[in-house]
Amino acid sequence: MGLYFGIMKAEGSFNLPPVAGKKYMRLRVIILALVLLVAGLLAVFAGYGWFWEKQKRVAAGTARPTFPYGDYSLEELAKLYPQTVNENVPTKQAPEETHAKFVSALKAGKIDEAVECCFRKGDWGKMKEGLKRVRDKGEMGQMIKDLDAAIKPDFVGDTKASYTYIVLENGKKIGNVMTFIKNIQGIWLIESL
Repeated sequence: MGLYFGIMKAEGSFNLPPVAGKKYMRLRVIILALVLLVAGLLAVFAGYGWFWEKQKRVAAGTARPTFPYGDYSLEELAKLYPQTVNENVPTKQAPEETHAKFVSALKAGKIDEAVECCFRKGDWGKMKEGLKRVRDKGEMGQMIKDLDAAIKPDFVGDTKASYTYIVLENGKKIGNVMTFIKNIQGIWLIESL
């Protein structure tokens, strides 16, 4: 029997002294507990992150509100969130026609008619006030001159469109944008000048 580094050797195997064996056993238990604690914390944080990611999708309406919060298919999303009502409505009045009616009514001095024919009902009050301010400042003639230019399509979608027109200011050509939105009757209305 020999003694090597405080460990006794008996017949080809190392035996730990009783005190050293208890220390190593405690150390093993502590290490195992720490490993399990770290693994448990990682599992909790990973689960927490997964849960909040799913909740974001539920809040956005693209996932089911029940566990396991699976995403909706494209067909289910189409049923839940139908597209814009006026998306497939045939056009009855093009943006160019709306623009012409608007300019014609302004030339005739009919602000109410200009606004009511060519803007959404919810915008009437704001637009009438704005046009009356322009008229009271004596700038209606210049505005009509600017808007009486030809408009050219920049973007035309199913429900929104933008057109450009050129005005001369101090001898320079300046491009402006007029946006339109299509209503349920298929009439393109001015959204902004």
